Amino acid sequence: MQSLYTYENKNILITGGAGFIGHYLIKKLLQQKSNVYVLDNLSTGKNENLPDHPDLHFFNDSVLNNSWINSFSNISFDLIIHLASVVGMKLATKYQHLVYETATEGTLNVLNAFPDVPVVLFSSSAVYGIENILPVSESQEISYEQLLQYDGGTKGYACGKWKMEQIGLAASGNGRKVIIVRPFNVIGYKQVNTYGMVVPTLIDQAISGTSLTVFGDGCQVRSFSYVKTFTECFFKLLSEKDAWRHGNNIFNIGTPAGSSINELALIVLKETNSRSLIKYSLYHEIFPHHNDVLYRVPDVTHGEKYFGKTQWPSLQQIVNRIATRKKLADNVMIS
Repeated sequence: MQSLYTYENKNILITGGAGFIGHYLIKKLLQQKSNVYVLDNLSTGKNENLPDHPDLHFFNDSVLNNSWINSFSNISFDLIIHLASVVGMKLATKYQHLVYETATEGTLNVLNAFPDVPVVLFSSSAVYGIENILPVSESQEISYEQLLQYDGGTKGYACGKWKMEQIGLAASGNGRKVIIVRPFNVIGYKQVNTYGMVVPTLIDQAISGTSLTVFGDGCQVRSFSYVKTFTECFFKLLSEKDAWRHGNNIFNIGTPAGSSINELALIVLKETNSRSLIKYSLYHEIFPHHNDVLYRVPDVTHGEKYFGKTQWPSLQQIVNRIATRKKLADNVMIS
């Protein structure tokens, strides 16, 4: 397999780069001496996620502002990483039209403004729907009914991400270099609980001594994937020429090990030395007309051809790292 990219002195555009995953991708690119341009409207991203670096250039705007993006097209980019999205179940269920529009119109705006630039589209494991009981693979047939069911009957996050993929595949079929990534519950330090992310929510609850909120019976199984390992896999994937080939260019990235939410809650209590209780709540009381996903774990056989067999940190290791960093940061703020 041939290496496609070296990043030194390359111009990289990251949409939605002020978010949690963007923070880690940017740090890696700056270490590789890239010139990084970030487009983010800071609706969920944060300025503090952006390193202070002379090769980082930030622009506060939206991928939905087509005229602004076109005015930005005079820069010669070598790669686009399209992260821009409405994140978290709290926002995804509240602003479904905006969620869908950002995934579809936003993607079209970016691709049309920079027609010849290789692009990585960040999709979601949500495209697999809610009724899986086995690890899901990229070759699995996608059911539109399942997407609508995930979105509660109105086109939103899952439908939008699926449409984004179709836009990307059409561009790939016309000769453009496109990779589509489906991340699985990427977690780590700097992820916030504001928008319904389960791991930072439970850790914050445990540290503060409040009850840990678990939906349903807590038997839902998830793949919890450490962000630094995800980042390593991501850049290995991009470096392989064959990964960009049309028909071969959709990839799950995440740990193939699944853990239940009950297991997560117990690990959080242990690693934070918390005496908090676990409180069980009905999912639809918080997210009306939506059902929770019972099993979401990836089959990563396809991706491992390119980023190799990966030793993902255990959930206990990840929670310990996050909790330790949070406690240290909280102590610094208090002092």
